[in-house]
Amino acid sequence: MVKVSSKVLIVFIFFFFCCQIVLGQDENEIKNNEIFLRESIQELLKQTFVDFPSGSPRLVFIDPESDHPANWFLQEELISYLTTKGFSVTLAQQESGSEKPENCWDLFYRIIQLKLTYPKVKSKGLFGKKMVTRESELNLSFRLMDTTSGKILWTKRTNHTTFDVIPQKRIAMLENKQYLFLSPELPQSSTRKYIEPALVATVVGGLVYLFFASR
Repeated sequence: MVKVSSKVLIVFIFFFFCCQIVLGQDENEIKNNEIFLRESIQELLKQTFVDFPSGSPRLVFIDPESDHPANWFLQEELISYLTTKGFSVTLAQQESGSEKPENCWDLFYRIIQLKLTYPKVKSKGLFGKKMVTRESELNLSFRLMDTTSGKILWTKRTNHTTFDVIPQKRIAMLENKQYLFLSPELPQSSTRKYIEPALVATVVGGLVYLFFASR
């Protein structure tokens, strides 16, 4: 009788974990961290530049006011956004040593904060898959100046937060390890950290007991 019970228990556990694997394959396509952050920046620019001057000149120089690892990332989105609005855009540093033409603007920007975080890890049920909250935090400032007169035409300080929930097992595929701001640290759920090993030890101990009890 004990021998039969142990076999049933083993089959049940095997079936349970197989179900977890099969269910995990049903997930929809998830955006990687770079796309997720780019879309957050695009949304911020759309909201922030609503009152951006739309007259001439149409030539805009983009210039960072401080060093930041993600400057290039924001610049790409700024160029793309302003180009769709009909501006000709170039990077100010590309023109160093040469005199800027008259009738153009300088758009200065500063990244106060631009980062991704995984603020929370939760589990679906006791043995369910781990889900991670992914959050983008943006805090940027902009200043538009007439290059010839030096007059400030427009300033803006803005912030934007976006979040979604992703499976923890997919995180390695979503990150880009070349850039720290696209590969944040993953916190560990403290409750699960202690409960799961204890439950696994209990199950394994029970199986060992049943195995020897049946001999």
